[in-house]
Amino acid sequence: MKVLVCDDCQEDLDRVAALLAEPCRKVQAQMTAASRPEELDDLSGFDLAFLDIDMKEMDGLTLARRLRAARPDAVIVFVTNFVQYAPEGYEVQAFRYLLKPTLEEKLVPCFDLAVKELLSRRQSITVCSDREMVELPLREIFYFQSDQRTATAHLAGDDQKEYRFYVSMTDLAKELEDVGFLRVQRSYLVNMAYIRRFQSDAVELQNGTRLPVSEKYYAQLKQQYLLWKGKTTWKLF
Repeated sequence: MKVLVCDDCQEDLDRVAALLAEPCRKVQAQMTAASRPEELDDLSGFDLAFLDIDMKEMDGLTLARRLRAARPDAVIVFVTNFVQYAPEGYEVQAFRYLLKPTLEEKLVPCFDLAVKELLSRRQSITVCSDREMVELPLREIFYFQSDQRTATAHLAGDDQKEYRFYVSMTDLAKELEDVGFLRVQRSYLVNMAYIRRFQSDAVELQNGTRLPVSEKYYAQLKQQYLLWKGKTTWKLF
């Protein structure tokens, strides 16, 4: 596990890093503390991030957008002095929002909760594809598409791998509905973490793919999506 801490105030950066040193050691996490986030080139390796928002060269929201694009399942916690920034955390699906005066009391408990959240996002499904057992991390699956009793898992990434296996879409949806997947139409089961737009006739994913939405159940599906999104967005901790 890799943890990123960013704050352009060296004193605050050292404070957060010192408080997280022992919790990181306990879970064998590698911590990177950065005062110049604009110099971070590759964010794809970070699982958990504690970000100040009010930074001069690159603000925390911009950094969070970059991290979310590079690592959709990353857990993001904002650490700042300014409560007025809190609503903006919705945009990047921040997990928690910590005020700096409360760090000694609340940072470590928040870290523990964030680790649990991260582990819950790292679940996987094992399928038999081309006579081989393959373990597919759920965070890497854009969506499932069914054709009668055959389902295809469409994966994220530049190579956009696909795995075909035999399963009932109804059974698959029941198995995955509690871990962030939504059956938007009879033939499509979508990872809600990758939904960019939810429209009346289709959902658009982060890679530009558009999948049809059931017209009959649109209102119900949209409500399920909004409830899920609400659970995964920031909370003042």
